[in-house]
Parts: sequence; structure tokens; C-alpha cells
Amino acid sequence: MKRVLLLVVPALLGAACLPRSGPADTAAPPPPQRFLLKETPSAEPPATFQGGFVHNACAVLTSEVLAGAGMELKDGVLQGGDRLSTTDGDRPELAGTGSWVSTCGGSVSVSGAPELPGTSVNLNVLHSRFSLRMDWRDAVLKVGTRRGTDDIRVSLQTDYNILELGISGFTKLPDPEATLAKLLDGIRRNVAQGPRSMPVRSYPAPYDLVADPCSAFPAEVFTTITARPTDGLQRDLFSLSENPGSKYNTIEMRCDRAGQVDLSEGIAPNVSVSQTVLSVPDPAAAIAAVREQCALERGEALSRPISEASCGHFGADGGQVLFPSGRSMVRISLIAAKTDPATTRENLAKGAEAVYARLTPSP
Repeated sequence: MKRVLLLVVPALLGAACLPRSGPADTAAPPPPQRFLLKETPSAEPPATFQGGFVHNACAVLTSEVLAGAGMELKDGVLQGGDRLSTTDGDRPELAGTGSWVSTCGGSVSVSGAPELPGTSVNLNVLHSRFSLRMDWRDAVLKVGTRRGTDDIRVSLQTDYNILELGISGFTKLPDPEATLAKLLDGIRRNVAQGPRSMPVRSYPAPYDLVADPCSAFPAEVFTTITARPTDGLQRDLFSLSENPGSKYNTIEMRCDRAGQVDLSEGIAPNVSVSQTVLSVPDPAAAIAAVREQCALERGEALSRPISEASCGHFGADGGQVLFPSGRSMVRISLIAAKTDPATTRENLAKGAEAVYARLTPSP
């Protein structure tokens, strides 16, 4: 339940950005402006984890692959789930154990075809050190196909990765088998090029987004907040969704780290840094939104205020701190078992100060 609440927080932040209706609101609001995600190649080397190559799902299922199959994204952006954005991090002793999953996909339409509600394409990549390594230069092997009433799942394997391509609304497609074959051909071509880093994502005006919560959330900040080492991974939720509002739109991103803990101690601590970026360039709007959200949540004042507005709330199972940075609202959330509220308050405040100092404000 706590994790569900954590995911709901960005939506609440977006809701707080919307102006309250009143008698003076007579003019119809302008239509929300769509943002365009700009992608440029990354100069970073491809990620590795536990001794093997990592195929990030959105570097395999690209918009070019969809276009080659006669598909286009309804929302214009491939939506991803958790992805690996560091190597073995601060826990090198974990190398050689465990698994990691990357996801990518979105709702699609078929060029020249009538509207196909409920049609989507998704790719999941499971990276496991326990898989028998195969050379990616030997191409991808098809290892299984499962069909449902209206969907299909095709499993592929390469080096340390198991890939599963899923198509919902498969039987609604004008030529399902030909579409599937083209998607698989495109995926094979991308995999045959070897693992690639995720592209750098940025936004043009009106967002001019340059901030990145993961760059402000290194492993040492996690340890400052939890007094524990991380599990060695940094998870970047890069499905940057836009929430349209009558005054301005917002987009969200989130970066997560988790720790290890004995089962006798309860759940492992989890810390997330989330940003809600406002389309309006005036930082005063973010300050006002933070103050409104703090009032809505009845947050308490921090002993050491952060930026022009900040608040927090703390309990026996974690806490949260909220503050503005440029045109962004930033929330740091901790979920952990058996925490002392006083210690949580102090450690979260220190972690929030460290994140604030590292963030590059959006102009």
C-alpha cells in the first residue's frame, strides 16, 4: 500500500498545480500545449550489470522499429519503466547475483488503419546472471510464443538477457503476422548492434528541462537518509508523462534507490527523488505550488528551510520532504520499517539539502 501511495504522489503534485475554479473564471482555458521529447545520442558507455551486457528496452524497441512495422505512437513518446542507469554501484559484492528488468512500450495506431482502441506494444528485458551467456553477434533466438484471446507474447534470448515482446490487441491488426514479423526484425537488428546506452532526453520550450533527479541522488545521499548502503542499483523512471492543466502542464520523473535488510527487520528502505516540472518559466509558480501542496498535506515546517518554501511529514515508517527548485517541485520520499521519527526528520532534511545542492534548476 505504501508503494502505491508513493506512485500516487506525482499525480497529487500535478493536481496541486491546477488553479481553483471561482466565479471570476469566465474565459475558456486555452488547450493544453503538447510537449515534444527531444532525444540525442548518449556519450556514456552501455550499462553492464553482474558481469554481462544490459539491453535497455527503449534502446531496443525504438520508434524506428515501430515505424518499420507500420505503427506510430499515439502519445508520441515511448513510455518506460525502471531501467538500470548505473553499473554495480556502491555494492560490488553483489555482482553475480540477482536479476533486473527494463520495460518500454506505449499505445499505438496503425498507419492508414481505423482507430484500434486498446492496441499497444511493450517490450520487457530481463537481465539475469544465471542465464547461459550467448554471444549477441550470433543473433537473437526465438524461444517461445504464447497467444491469448486478443494478445501475443514472444520470448527472445540473447547474451544474459531474456526479451519478451507483447502486443495487446494483436488480432485487431490489419495483418497481425506480418506486423509481428517486422517488429521482430527491427528488434533483431537493434540487438545485433550490441547494447546501447539510453539516449539523453530533454525538452524544448516551454519546458527547457535540464534538471535530472538521478544526477542529484548518488548512493551517498541514500546512505545519509537511511544509514544503510544501497542494493547497488539506481532506478530511473523515465516515462515522463504530461499532466495537462487549465493553467499550465506538468511532467514528472523519478529516481529510486533501495537498500538491503534482513527479513526480520521488515521491508528494505526505499528512497525516491521525484520532480514535477511546470511548463511556465517563472520559478514563482513552483514556489506557490509547493506552498499549496504543503498546506493541502498539512506538512510541518523544517528546522532548516530549503529554498523559498519547504515542508515535511514524518512517521514510524518513513517520511517526505517537499521543496521547489527552479520551475520544479521536488519531493524526497522514504519508506522504511521501524524508523525513529526524530532520526528520520534529521536524516531526510540532510538528504534533501544534498539533493537541492546538486540539482540543476530548470530555467
